[in-house]
Order: sequence, then C-alpha cells, then structure tokens
Amino acid sequence: MSQAATPVPDPVTARVLVTGAAGFVGSRVVEMLAGTTDHRVIALDVVESPRLCELASLPAVDFRAMDLRDTDALESVVSETDAIVHLAAVRTQAAKKRPKDAHDINVGTTYDLLSAATKHGVRRFVFGSTNTIYGPYQDPATEPVREDRPWVPQGINMYAATKLASEAYLEAFAGLGGPEYIALRIGPIYGPRVSPGSNGSLSVEILHALDRSERPIVSWARDSVHSFVYIDDVAKAIVASLSAAQTGLAVNVVGAPVTAETFCSRIVELYGHDPSQIEWKSERTRYQRVSQGRMREVLGFAPETTLDEGLQSVINWHRKQSQPR
Repeated sequence: MSQAATPVPDPVTARVLVTGAAGFVGSRVVEMLAGTTDHRVIALDVVESPRLCELASLPAVDFRAMDLRDTDALESVVSETDAIVHLAAVRTQAAKKRPKDAHDINVGTTYDLLSAATKHGVRRFVFGSTNTIYGPYQDPATEPVREDRPWVPQGINMYAATKLASEAYLEAFAGLGGPEYIALRIGPIYGPRVSPGSNGSLSVEILHALDRSERPIVSWARDSVHSFVYIDDVAKAIVASLSAAQTGLAVNVVGAPVTAETFCSRIVELYGHDPSQIEWKSERTRYQRVSQGRMREVLGFAPETTLDEGLQSVINWHRKQSQPR
C-alpha cells in the first residue's frame, strides 16, 4: 500500500490524549502516533485488556484505565495534555438499545472534556464524529454531501444525534476561548480488527460464512452505495488533523463510493470463491455519497488504500486469526 506523508508534529500539540484508545480506530491512532511522529501519547480506555497492554509497550505511550465520567480524574489528565483526540463513544447498535447511556457518555463526556480543555488551555481538539448525521441516504440521485451544505437532520439515529449535539459543543466552547477543533465525520470503516456489528464488519462476516461452507448472507440491496474507508486512512486523517492549519470546522473522512455488490463480491473473489454464492436479502438500502473535497483541502490528502488492498488486508488478518494457536 502507498504511504501518505505524515504531518510534522506541532510543538504545541506534542502531548496527545487519545480516548477510546483500545477501540478499532483508537488503537490504530495510538500505533500511528507512536510509530511515525514525535508525539507523546496518553492512551485512555475504561478497562485494561490485552490490546491495551500491547499499546502500553509502545514507545512514548502512557496507558491509563479511566472512566471518562470520573470528572476529577479526567481533569487531572487533561491538565497534562496539549491536544485531545476524542474517540470514545457508545456506538450505533448500543446507542439504540441504551439511549440514555449514549447521551451520558457520548455527549456528557465530550462536554466535560471540552470544559477541562478550556480551563487548562488545551490547544487542539479532534473529535471523532460520523457522516450519518446527514441522515439515512435514501435518495439514489443525491449529490455528494458537503459539510457546508444546509441540511435538516431528518431520519438520523440516536448515535448520530449524540454526535450532532457534541459538534455543537465544540463550536460553543471555541467561542468561550476553548480549544481550536476539527470534527471528523467518518464513514463506515473496514480493515483488520474491525468492530463486530458495524457495517465494515460485513467483510469479516462474509469470510466466516465461507469458512463454514455456507452462503454469505447480505442484508443490503446490491445497488446500495457505501463510503467505506480503510482504517489506516482514518488514522492518517486523525493524525493530520493535529497539525492542520484550518480549524473550527467539520471534515468528511470517507472513501470513494462503492456498491454493496462490488464490495461483497470482491472480497469473495479475493478469498478464492464464487460471488454467485452470496445471498442478497435486499432488506436495507442506502446511497451514501459524501464529498471528499474538504478532506483534500484541509487535511491535504484523500484515502489512498484501494479496495483490493484493503480487502486483502482483511483476508490476511482473518487467516492469521484463524490459525491454531
């Protein structure tokens, strides 16, 4: 895979706090910051895990198990940092089942982080948002959605609502002298270690079905369009946001639009099987076309990982995970 140039670290953001550090995105961000930049990383997550132990062994990474709702502990760690990458959240399916938890954690902890950041002079706040705040993408003829287009958030889910509220707090605190911010409206992410139950995990679910000699079942209609983005490209966008010259705005972080049929058929082919095995339920539709323009302008790059490269990396990781230990 081609490698994007890593932005030169800004001295004022040399100490970076990453929340949700054990998660799919957070762990890759910590790895990238530790391996390709001079930043010192404070990695936060609510519980210790084998994954966090791996991260804690990396150079310049300080792991701390912490519940973000512990405001005293939170303020103490924020006082040590120059920049915050806030990725911890109750995700889509859990937010649907536990909406109050989603509000308390997704919105409440964002508010508390911003409050502490304002108090202690944190310079930069990079927020992991979602492009589902634009709605369910039901119009097949829609133009790619831009961040500055007037829109009404009709049909959004609970997770998207918490992210939308948090984005409003980013701007409100900036107006009170708080940190400069970038809100990254991230598309569906795929790649090794993808989170179960996400749209990106469809790739792994297909591989598991093929391993069981079963027909992969896909709930999406064949012509549904997704803005899948590879995990390394998301991490690069987050790292680039720490030193981007423009702030105080939202930036879409998405891949090129691809149909469900292309995405699913291609991973089946790369795995050495016949795509005609796929059973299409056509229970869900989406036409998720999202502009990459501001990502190119503000962050200086667009995702470089091709679909075949990304899917092959999922296959390689899956095969390694499936080997006897």
